[in-house]
Amino acid sequence: MLLLVTLVTLAAVGGILLGRSKTGHETGLDSVLELTTDLTRDANQVGLVVTRISDEREVEIGREIERKIAASGLVKRDPALQAYVTDVARPLLEYTRRKTIPYRFYIIGSQEINAFAISGGAVYVTTGMLDFLESEAELAAILGHEISHVDLKHCVERLQYEVAARKIGGDRLAAIADLGSRLVGLGFSEQQELEADARGVLLAAAAGYDPMAARATFQRLSQREPKTRAGQPTLMVGELAVALEKALEQYFATHPPTETRIRELETLFARNARSWRGRTFYEGRWNYQERIPRSRSDQVAERRRH
Repeated sequence: MLLLVTLVTLAAVGGILLGRSKTGHETGLDSVLELTTDLTRDANQVGLVVTRISDEREVEIGREIERKIAASGLVKRDPALQAYVTDVARPLLEYTRRKTIPYRFYIIGSQEINAFAISGGAVYVTTGMLDFLESEAELAAILGHEISHVDLKHCVERLQYEVAARKIGGDRLAAIADLGSRLVGLGFSEQQELEADARGVLLAAAAGYDPMAARATFQRLSQREPKTRAGQPTLMVGELAVALEKALEQYFATHPPTETRIRELETLFARNARSWRGRTFYEGRWNYQERIPRSRSDQVAERRRH
């Protein structure tokens, strides 16, 4: 379990800058989120500018961390399932802003209900999460959340902070990758998680998936949320954060309270109701059960008009 938690936070448990979708519909909250993000960057951003990692370097570092995860033996070899997840994610990637990031999608064999992403574009979903979800639209929202962490540089900024704090030379690839593997138990800030929630939903909606599916996911998660939450891990240079014993508790400890996430989603839905009204979105319960992506079998019965 400790190894899995290490890998999950190696990286960064895994937004999107959407302006106008290809169909011409505005994604209303996106510009608000962008402005909010710009205004609320803290003083650490000054240091991050100085130590900024280029997209090319980020991908290189990510590949090295990805190899470490592969060597752990935790990645499940299921080509059909991996291909399905990749197919669902593909239309979402059309709306990312960092086009130089090559996204890859993998399955982790664990009953932990979780998903995470690492710098450079590798996204991992556990079998526990796949068992928990009920539709292709729900999966799209989860993938959108993780893609958003990468696209908005949440993942790489944490790594930049640690590299700067430890004064590791930018040319020391192995040292930087090893640093990532020692970042245990770190969650994102509440602001970053909520931003990834919102942008992930907008990304899924832009790709044609029902944005309301995310609410259904969180409502089911809220029924499993511990009444007493473990303390939120903080960034501690040179120290390991507390590893939680139970996988589900680890998820809740590194994310905002589910009721907060649902409330923020309701605000998102209200702000986008006008642009979504009259549009048809895809739910994909049948597709999800059969593991046949919408791109291969678009079921009329799975379409939902808002």
